[in-house]
Amino acid sequence: MKELLVIICLGCLLQACGTLRHSPKYQLADDVYEYRQKGTNYQKAFLYVEEDTMKILLPKEPYTPIIPRTGEDQFFLKRSFDIDVMTVAFKYRPAVAYLPRQLDTDFNGNVFIGYRLDRFRIKVKNTPVGLRKSFSHRGITLGGFGGIGSSSVTPWTTNNQTFDEYNAFIISRGLAIMIGVNHLTVGVGVGWDYLTDRDKDIWIYQNKPWYGLTVGLNLN
Repeated sequence: MKELLVIICLGCLLQACGTLRHSPKYQLADDVYEYRQKGTNYQKAFLYVEEDTMKILLPKEPYTPIIPRTGEDQFFLKRSFDIDVMTVAFKYRPAVAYLPRQLDTDFNGNVFIGYRLDRFRIKVKNTPVGLRKSFSHRGITLGGFGGIGSSSVTPWTTNNQTFDEYNAFIISRGLAIMIGVNHLTVGVGVGWDYLTDRDKDIWIYQNKPWYGLTVGLNLN
């Protein structure tokens, strides 16, 4: 079962990677943004992107072009609904019963759904050979997640109420905030695990909060 879950999650990750290069979450694309330059307020604008040119238009008929001031940085904001494949790299479990604090690195896979804000910047730098432009992207997303995973069940995690030792199937849920830098999205989360088998009533971590480092990969 554990191997099957790993294969399924890897398949989802590979499918998502295939669309990353064209995702508007990481690069400017034809869409409506909030746009400004230094000293001005954000305004809605439609961005039309070709291979080597970019047109900025007011998103109302007639579509009046916005002419950027030469030599100044340009900023674009995009607000959107976010769906990610997410994993928790490790879980920090506070002390429970007589067990000290624990770090849990067992397998887990989750779907994250939240609200996302992306900020794009075209930076203009004056050089001896003329103006040079560079591109940067930052994003922040906040939302909830749910998924599946495994966790160790031992005599120590059941107050010695069982003598078996095995990896149990769990269902997880929680909240996370993540920051995106280009294609990488990492953050922190708080969650709760629910053991699904016979030992759920004696597992000391049942529905107890944990804190973890989250890593996400955007799907939409």
